[in-house]
Amino acid sequence: MASQAVGRPAALSGTLGEMISEFFGTMVLILFGDGCVATVFLFANIGANNAPTPFANEWIVVIIGWGLAVMLGIYVAGAISGAHINPAVTLALAVRGKLPWNKVLPYWGAQVAGAFVAAVILYFVYQGALVHALAVNKLTISQIAQPTTANGYGWIFYTFPKSFVGTFGAFGDEFLGTALLVGLIFALVDSRNQPVQANLNPLIIGFLIVAIGASFGLNTGYAINPARDLGPRLWIAIVSGGASFSADNYYFWIPIVAPLLGGSVGALVYDFTLGRVIEAKMLMKSGAAEVTGEAVREPSPGAEV
Repeated sequence: MASQAVGRPAALSGTLGEMISEFFGTMVLILFGDGCVATVFLFANIGANNAPTPFANEWIVVIIGWGLAVMLGIYVAGAISGAHINPAVTLALAVRGKLPWNKVLPYWGAQVAGAFVAAVILYFVYQGALVHALAVNKLTISQIAQPTTANGYGWIFYTFPKSFVGTFGAFGDEFLGTALLVGLIFALVDSRNQPVQANLNPLIIGFLIVAIGASFGLNTGYAINPARDLGPRLWIAIVSGGASFSADNYYFWIPIVAPLLGGSVGALVYDFTLGRVIEAKMLMKSGAAEVTGEAVREPSPGAEV
């Protein structure tokens, strides 16, 4: 009995515990993020006597909702795994040498699984509203992944490009949005570079999500996170017989590949520009900076796994 009691904390203190953290952090992210999208677009008229309520159905609500979703996901997982809750962030940290490469795939698996489970929960919570919205367009729930031009509602769960945005534009939008996300996260959490303190990193990163959504969100719905798109898309693929992967001219690969590449480039740009300047100026950590429990921790390459 005693040996078992000692063994469990040891397992949870390593990669397994961090995977659990990433799972729940990403699940919270998608529950609030996609939940916000469902609320905004499945309930068009929520005023008295079904009158339209314009503000409740506008893009500003979506980007604020996603900003809060990211903030809450980071608060859930921050002290345990660093709250990557995004495969692009995980890969960028590994590329920088701040995360052991053998943690990348376990983190990715946990993140996608968390997003998948969140999508399952939201699907059943909002099933009545989904059935109603699809019925208006003479579609059944199994046709949820019909292209947006055919009035499907799969985009409640995953992203899609506007009809006038080509492949290059969509890829570039996701690449740039994720590069900005990751590069600015590293600038924000760098304890040598006027770090956010008093555990406010998650809030400021939430504002960063709002800013990216306001500036670059409408071309593609700004996935900027492969797990955020892939996890829910996998669930809708089960529901729709795989149609979510062929939807919108097989768009699914862009919110996976573009964020992974963009995040790594954003990290390297920070390291080889502002990071080098900080090193050259020999700036030190702020005397009041508290590194433990930082929103995006940067363990040394030799950290114990």
